[in-house]
Amino acid sequence: MEQIEKIKQWALGRPGISVLILSGSLAGKGKKDELSDYDIAVYGNDFSFIGDDKWLLEIGDYCICIHAHFELMGHTIPSRLTIFDPYCKVDFSFHPLQLIDELTKKLPWEYEMGYKVLLDKNGLAQQLQSPSYKNPVLEKPTIQDFQRNENEFWFEIYHVAKYLRRGDLWTVKFRDWSAKENLRQMMEWNQASRVKWKLSVKDCGKDMEEWIDRKVWKDLFSCFGDFDAQDSWKALKNTIQLYRNLTRETAAALGFPYNQKADAAISEFVKESKKVLNFR
Repeated sequence: MEQIEKIKQWALGRPGISVLILSGSLAGKGKKDELSDYDIAVYGNDFSFIGDDKWLLEIGDYCICIHAHFELMGHTIPSRLTIFDPYCKVDFSFHPLQLIDELTKKLPWEYEMGYKVLLDKNGLAQQLQSPSYKNPVLEKPTIQDFQRNENEFWFEIYHVAKYLRRGDLWTVKFRDWSAKENLRQMMEWNQASRVKWKLSVKDCGKDMEEWIDRKVWKDLFSCFGDFDAQDSWKALKNTIQLYRNLTRETAAALGFPYNQKADAAISEFVKESKKVLNFR
């Protein structure tokens, strides 16, 4: 926690900063280890200093700082994702001070999972509700969401087969990962449908093995191939089969139609591509 103290001392010397809040795994009740990130929200009314990265040196030496942003409660929040050393990564986010008042009415899900007020110069954070320490429950998709997932999956699968035929392996992997993102979302929906929509998941499939069905997890191993045309084709075939099985099951659970037209057309193109490539 030495880094936390350095950050608190830095913020104390900045008059434009009023509140520091730690969220993420280090503030919650989930698992944490020596590689856990520090997610620190900075609240204030003067962040002009983040125009360059010199301010970081007031905290300590660093090797990487990525400039990013995200949306929260109608505000665009700049962030600085910083690696001070391989065992100390701090994600700083810079919030307008008036957001504190909005947080007293409703905590965002990031804070519901756990938060700690590290610094509160004027007592503005005293009215924040206590966290529930629960991840948000996955919501049922609308039929539009479900159909978008199907369309995007088969669209990417078409391109995987297309670029396999062209021998463009890098683009094969790029398109394959896009398809995998749709597969991940369908796996989440499928598992949620099995547990009456009482499933909580983390972003980007993090800690997936904790909630995924054992058979589905085992099937996933055959969905990733080497940087090789034939192995990529085998992974493609297995990805299609897993997605098809999960999507049909999930569609039935939700009362949605399955997009058999897209499946049939793209699957036929994949079969033709196998013949062209002369794969076993």
